[in-house]
Parts: sequence; structure tokens; C-alpha cells
Amino acid sequence: MRIIAGFHRGRQLVAPEGLTTRPMTDRVRESLFNILSTAVEDAVVLDLFCGSGALGLESLSRGARWCLFVDMDKEALAAVESNGRTLRLEGQMRIARRSALEPGRWILPPPDKFTLIFADPPYKMTLEPAGRQRLAAMAAELARLDAVAPGAVAMIRVKRGTPFDARWPGWRIVDERSYGTTTFYLMEYGPAATGGNDEFRMTND
Repeated sequence: MRIIAGFHRGRQLVAPEGLTTRPMTDRVRESLFNILSTAVEDAVVLDLFCGSGALGLESLSRGARWCLFVDMDKEALAAVESNGRTLRLEGQMRIARRSALEPGRWILPPPDKFTLIFADPPYKMTLEPAGRQRLAAMAAELARLDAVAPGAVAMIRVKRGTPFDARWPGWRIVDERSYGTTTFYLMEYGPAATGGNDEFRMTND
């Protein structure tokens, strides 16, 4: 696994051993970032269920300003810390070992509201209606804490064929892509949900 583009292009990333994480393949990650395009530049990023931190680190390499990595797995966060140190990104990142579903316990003072959110929960969680409802409740809590900027973009990754029937309050789906067994939904927050913000444009990969 490596950084695909940006300041740290080609640098290898450490991934935690075992089956508790399932890193996104380089091909899928490249497609995702091609679609996100300019949404990454100067972004304040939230990487939930972050695993090795590949999505947040890729964002920082491509010009994001800051990233908060959240995961419960000790080995995963050790990999994030090691990767950040190797890439000399410590000043642009924070790490929280907490449940991503409880924002009130891990919200740290970011330099600004989050503008780009990655959510890569275990497939088991997204396959169950109750799990999808918990993710929607997490998004609602982020909004209640006033932690998300209007026009922010979010990605949620699920197993292909999983319905997105627990919509995130205040978000609208703007794109859906499937690669192999993976599907990711891209959403936009705030005024865009009612058609009032045309700043963000999806691009074809």
C-alpha cells in the first residue's frame, strides 16, 4: 500500500496485520480521489474507522490542511502514527482511540470545521439496518456539535449491494460508485442538500 499522488507520491504505508482492517486497494483509492478532485485541497479531514489511515494520509499528501484519525483498534492507530511520523505529517494530524459512533467523546478542536469526511466502517455494521441507523445517528451528532462545514463532502464505503436506507440528516447523495465487492457513496452537506451550493463538482474518473 502506498501514497498515490501529491507531495508524498510513491511512499509506502505500513498497514496493521490481521483481519480487523481491510485497506482500500490502490486502484479504488485512486478512483475515489480522482472523483473528489478539488474537494481535497486545503480540506479539514475526518477519517473515521481509519484503519491504516490511508485515506487521511492520501488527503494530506494531496494538499489537505489537517486530519483527525479515529479508530478503536490499537494496532491500526499505531500504524497511523508510524505512517505520519515517516511522512513528517505529525503537525497536521491528531489520533483518537475512540468509537467513531460517539463523536462527543473524540471531537478535538480542529483548525476549522470538517470539510471532508471518510467513513469506512466494518461491512458487518453496514449490512445490518441497526448498524446503518447508528451511522446516521453519528452524522446527526456531528451536525449537532456544529463540527461540519456547509458544503462538506463525505464518503461512506459499504459492501456492494448494501442499501443506503438510513440517510444522514442534512446530507444528500451526489455520487455512487462500485468497484469489485466495494461500493462507496459520496454525499454533500448543508445548503447543497436543498440545491443552494454549486461549489463542489464531481468529476468522472
